[in-house]
Amino acid sequence: MLNVNGINPIGIGTFKLDLENKETTLQALRYSVQKGQNFMSASLLYDNGKVVDFLKEFFKEVNKEDIFLTCHLEPYIEKREDVEKQLDEYLKKMNIDYVDSLQVHVSYASKIPLLETYEEIDKLVKKGKVRFLSASNTTLEELKQLQQNFEIFSFEGVYNLECKYYENVGLIDFCKENNIRFVCYQALRRNNIAKMNYPFLIQMAQKYNKTQNQILLNWLIKEKGVSTLIKANTVEHIESNLEALSFEIEREDLQKLNDFQDQRFNKIDIDWKNQGGITIDKLASQFKID
Repeated sequence: MLNVNGINPIGIGTFKLDLENKETTLQALRYSVQKGQNFMSASLLYDNGKVVDFLKEFFKEVNKEDIFLTCHLEPYIEKREDVEKQLDEYLKKMNIDYVDSLQVHVSYASKIPLLETYEEIDKLVKKGKVRFLSASNTTLEELKQLQQNFEIFSFEGVYNLECKYYENVGLIDFCKENNIRFVCYQALRRNNIAKMNYPFLIQMAQKYNKTQNQILLNWLIKEKGVSTLIKANTVEHIESNLEALSFEIEREDLQKLNDFQDQRFNKIDIDWKNQGGITIDKLASQFKID
């Protein structure tokens, strides 16, 4: 099994993989692994389960032992038995024996108390079907409660230049203090940050002869100390992502990125109970640019 100390900070995102060009996508995934990317996150909701079905082909060619795989428990967990039932669906679809970590995708996905859901995940660890308990898209208080009762390996949450909610409330610091790996999704907000053409970001890209997205990835991983999930359907895209770690950003420029706050996102009141407002998993999807 993959040693957790060897997990690459640039993870493989699987949301909206190009399944219309499966061989090209499979080639890209194989190349990712060859280049050292060994962390992947997957969900039964992605493309109505087709992404997980596709990953069965991936694991025919790539040894599961070489990949750290995180899977999400999706809406809805209505009773305790649903936890193992949903995990078994992942295992069957991908034809694998275990996942490395299992997490509730967002708090409201569990209709039973969150602690009861994690008690069931803990049982699956003891069965050898899961290696670690992880968390995703919770409040800071919920994460603290989980950490008090279990050993949480990682936390997957939205974080980027514009969406700094989890940093502003102290959750990222809590993760660092408790040796919880913070994994951010929508690190580039699906290219929407670059589309904003912030003058300071354009200037940095010119200064370092890199793309805006490479500047952002470098900042997230080297300065903020978080891991990322980035979708890449082509070899060229993968090379560009990996090159983001090949240079150093000067402290003055890092401070500009650290200090930036986007009040559009800061003013959003998160709907934690999914009652019709903007839930945390939908935060980064706001203010898209066509």
